[in-house]
Order: sequence, then C-alpha cells, then structure tokens
Amino acid sequence: MCGKDYGLVSTCANPAHTLRAVAGHHETGAQSEPAIHLPGPSLSPPLLGLGVTIVAFGVLFGLWLMAIGLVILLIGLVTWLVDDARAYGRASDEGGHG
Repeated sequence: MCGKDYGLVSTCANPAHTLRAVAGHHETGAQSEPAIHLPGPSLSPPLLGLGVTIVAFGVLFGLWLMAIGLVILLIGLVTWLVDDARAYGRASDEGGHG
C-alpha cells in the first residue's frame, strides 16, 4: 500500500495528510457561513397535532368529537399562519433584494 495512515482516507493518488489541502473547505480563511434561522417556540404545531388526533377519534366515536377536533385544528392553523405573518413582517431582507 502507498500510504499507511488510517486517520484520513489515503490512497496512492492522494497520499496521507493531503486530503485537507485538496478539499479546500477546511481552510481558515474561508468566509463564515450565514446564521441558521430557527423560528421561536410556538403552541401551533401541537395544537394541529391534537386537532388531527381528535378528528381521527371523532371518526370512530362520533360527530361531536370530530367537530371539537376540527375547531382545535382550525385554531392551530390560524395561530400558525398569524405567527408566520408576524415573523415575515418583522424579518429584514438580509440578502439585499428589493
């Protein structure tokens, strides 16, 4: 075998310890990546899940349970859309578009 270093992938075409130089994305001078946007905590997704679950049980146990599940589902959907619209209004256009 050409290079017997098992710390990095090493072959005859790419000897040991040259993988870092070939890859290029490990360089210290590379630009930093943009921050990842995560939405804040919200009660809307659990409300939607609860609503869907109750609607499913309503199919089995009666129309009144189905109606309650549908109301909870709609409340969860509306709150999610309102939260998203508010977040969109507060967001800045960091990409420089527009």
